Amino acid sequence: MKQADSSGEALSFDGFYKFYTNLMFFEQKSILSQMTEHVNQPSLSFMLRERISLQDFQRFMMLDQKESWAADIGKVWTFMCHFLNDPRREVDKPFFTQEEFLTYLFSKENSIWDVAQNSMKPEEMNNPLSHYWISSSHNTYLMGDQLYSESSTEAYVRCLRMGCRCIELDCWDGPDDMPVIYHGHTLTTKIRFSDVVFAIKEHAFAISEYPVIISIEEHCSVQQQRRMADIFRQVFGDMLLIRPVEARSEELPSPNQLRHKIIIKHKTIDYQSDGSSSTESDVSNSIKNGTLYLEDPLFDEWNPHYFVLTNSKLYYLEEHSLGQLKDEEDEESEEDGKTAEDTWGADQWFHGKLVGGRKEAERLLIENGGGKDGAFLIRESETLQGEHTLSFWHGGRTQHCRIWSCGEESNLRYYLTDTLSFEMLSSLVAHYREQPVRSRGLSQKLTLPVPPQNGHEMKNWYHQSLTRGEAEFMLMKIPHDGAFLVRKRGEPNSFAITFRVEGKIKHCCIMKEGSLYILGSFEFRSLVELISYFHKHPLYRHLRLRYPVNEQTLQRIGSKEGDLEALYGPAHTYVTVNSLAQHMVKALYNYQAQREDELSFVQNSIIYNGGGGGGGGGGGGGGGGGGGGGGGGGGGGCTFA
Repeated sequence: MKQADSSGEALSFDGFYKFYTNLMFFEQKSILSQMTEHVNQPSLSFMLRERISLQDFQRFMMLDQKESWAADIGKVWTFMCHFLNDPRREVDKPFFTQEEFLTYLFSKENSIWDVAQNSMKPEEMNNPLSHYWISSSHNTYLMGDQLYSESSTEAYVRCLRMGCRCIELDCWDGPDDMPVIYHGHTLTTKIRFSDVVFAIKEHAFAISEYPVIISIEEHCSVQQQRRMADIFRQVFGDMLLIRPVEARSEELPSPNQLRHKIIIKHKTIDYQSDGSSSTESDVSNSIKNGTLYLEDPLFDEWNPHYFVLTNSKLYYLEEHSLGQLKDEEDEESEEDGKTAEDTWGADQWFHGKLVGGRKEAERLLIENGGGKDGAFLIRESETLQGEHTLSFWHGGRTQHCRIWSCGEESNLRYYLTDTLSFEMLSSLVAHYREQPVRSRGLSQKLTLPVPPQNGHEMKNWYHQSLTRGEAEFMLMKIPHDGAFLVRKRGEPNSFAITFRVEGKIKHCCIMKEGSLYILGSFEFRSLVELISYFHKHPLYRHLRLRYPVNEQTLQRIGSKEGDLEALYGPAHTYVTVNSLAQHMVKALYNYQAQREDELSFVQNSIIYNGGGGGGGGGGGGGGGGGGGGGGGGGGGGCTFA
């Protein structure tokens, strides 16, 4: 790096180019040590020279690469000039530098593959179908992992448009006599069988005219199998192969004979059979699945994880399942510390010992409360040690109420009136967000929590002066998904969350605009509120922020050796977080709610998910796809038009 940029400041394009070529050339020239063993062999000894002449390269192509066309010196000249791609080098005697020659050896121009084979000639497609390699897809419907990801018709569209000719449908009995497709016995989402068939028809031959094989893994009852057969016939029509091409042929038909045809390959799963042909990694054929409790190494507690047990392996989710998450959070709120400052949610309104007291509280409510009645905060009392004050906005002015406490330190209770007390400040706040505070003709519910300014600076996950490299070095030593920290970036009003997910280290950028912190489509009034939200909701894919990382964390659960694989992976290190769902969709079918948290709707209903307070996504694709219910989800309100 120093050789590429002697200024020690920002790396220019020319400096980066020099750095890149130095780095790549250093790796490429490692093969030169092998060439020294053949230094007496004329066809190879030229590699050790600083320049490789036209004649040297011709000898190499003829004697070592066995390229017959290289006998023509004119073609070799053209090849070298084309590879160099520099008009200034198109001279009578072109040459390669050692670096350029090694680059050629590792380039696509030196590939063993014959590019003429990239396209198939029609006359080559007359052999029986079994004579060909067929591009195939397993678990085609999945957009992610086998345990918890989304099933989508989009996955079929992508595969078919990438040239795939064999796709898989895992079919299970569904409601209303309509089969569904998903990875059975897991938490993957379900899609309607008919939706998949329509998608296949539309895209089957968009890229290739050769046959599409539909591989069915059958789990359906006979009744729903008949329904599948009806749908195949109705949708595919003449494209569906239903009788032999040649009645008495002893061989399979050729791809040319089967152009624009759809073939059904059917396999009924027999769970009692010892000779199951299912692959070892197929978790849908599990012998047991459910909840597995694993010990959390950081918090010394046992957390539930969804698991699937096969004959040879145990698979489980790194993150807790969403269904169990609510119960877990409720338990935490009851069992963890009794004070508001010890809970995640309280960080939105608890200010501790507020410098400036009453006047500062009034300023914060005016500036950050937006003049909304019910905007509030809680602070430690200025005059009574151990007591607290509730400050809130009502009728154009700030109101202050004393929060009293009683009982022993280990069993404190908090109250505004003698008739109603609470174990925690957070419980008191929750109550008065539902029921109004009443005093001397005043009646006001608590609505908008006003967070402390720069409250993040006191948190164990925040780092004021930590570089990206230092953050990655810390996370490399914490081998747990959900480990995270927040750091101040070099740019003004810019922060980053560095976290681990799926064994890799990722970053996402937070920008401060005015009094708001912006992360993707989310807006928060403080970093503390942001982290509190993504402790309870997925930040990226299914990951929630779980383990704050600092020096104390490293000493407690950090490994001695850093996990380099976590850093140097194929995926991007800066990622886009999950979007705040704000969509308007049209229901393709009637849907009758199957659970209490779902909504019923009729065909052609327009359903708008308002997103609520940073909430979750109202009902998993149900309205748009018509197949999964328009569940209320977390926080988002659904409006029908």
